[in-house]
Formats: sequence, structure tokens, C-alpha cells
Amino acid sequence: MRIDLQCSGLEAPSGLRDYVARRMRFAIGRFRDQIQWARIKVADVNGPRGGADKRCVVQLRLRNCPDVIFSVTGTDARPVVDLAAERVSQVLIRRLARLRQFSRDAAAGPDPVMAGT
Repeated sequence: MRIDLQCSGLEAPSGLRDYVARRMRFAIGRFRDQIQWARIKVADVNGPRGGADKRCVVQLRLRNCPDVIFSVTGTDARPVVDLAAERVSQVLIRRLARLRQFSRDAAAGPDPVMAGT
């Protein structure tokens, strides 16, 4: 699994890139066999204007499943990354559970009761 990380428009505190990489690897590590690649972009959307302007955009390319894409916005970069990491874990748990259930249902074949009608 490849992780592409971009930090743009930020006066990045030291270690932000390492923090983002470590946090995301921990969040998606157990799903690495189902993920082809991950792209995480942390950016300052409003620049010097201030406000809730730090955004973390996560895009995951999954095997045999649609991509996962979402963003989280807040005032500080690290809490935004933390929230994105929590959210990506939750999304992957739901998405992959749905895929496993679909695979089990497909493998079971047609319902014999419904096949006779």
C-alpha cells in the first residue's frame, strides 16, 4: 500500500508530515491488504484570513470497491488529522463489512424459496 502525503499552504510545525503519516498508517494499517493506495492532503484553505481553515482530504483506492473520499475541516491541523484518521477507520470498517456480506450472499446463491415463484 502506497501513501501519498501532501502538506500545502501551511506554515507546518516541525514534525507535521511525520505525524500525519504515522497517524494514517495506524488508522488504515489493518486494512492494508484491501487498499491499493492512499492520498492524504493537509492544506490551509483560507491562508492568512483565519477561521476554520485547515482541511484534511483523504482518498483511498480500494480493491474491488469504490474509492473512499472525504474531508475534515477545523482550526488546527493536528486535531483535523486525528478526526480524519478516526473517520477513515470507521468508514473502512463499514465499507469492508458490507463487501464481505455481499460476497457471502452472492456465494450462497439464489434463495430456494424465491427461485420457485
